[in-house]
Amino acid sequence: MVRLVVLHQASLGPIYGGRLSKYLREQGYAISPGSLYPLLHHLEKAGFLASRLKVYRGRVRKYYELTPEGRTCLDQVRRQVAGLVREVILPEDTAPTLRPSIDHPIS
Repeated sequence: MVRLVVLHQASLGPIYGGRLSKYLREQGYAISPGSLYPLLHHLEKAGFLASRLKVYRGRVRKYYELTPEGRTCLDQVRRQVAGLVREVILPEDTAPTLRPSIDHPIS
């Protein structure tokens, strides 16, 4: 789920690790820098994020942006999550369900 949040935040504009870490904490995700930065590097290596260095108040920050491949991945995951949410949230009479068959009744 954290990967999805990271890709979503990058889709909104350039992000850097410190701000992303704060946002994740605010959302209830307790992720350490020792986990967050390797995740950002992995997403960059996979081609979903691109980075650039920028000096801000005398400090160098690494900003990450969503790549076209990252956008494609995010769109695909959003569709999958939306389908799952519809199945779980919609009333029983409208959500697709697995019905027990005569050969394999659920007991």
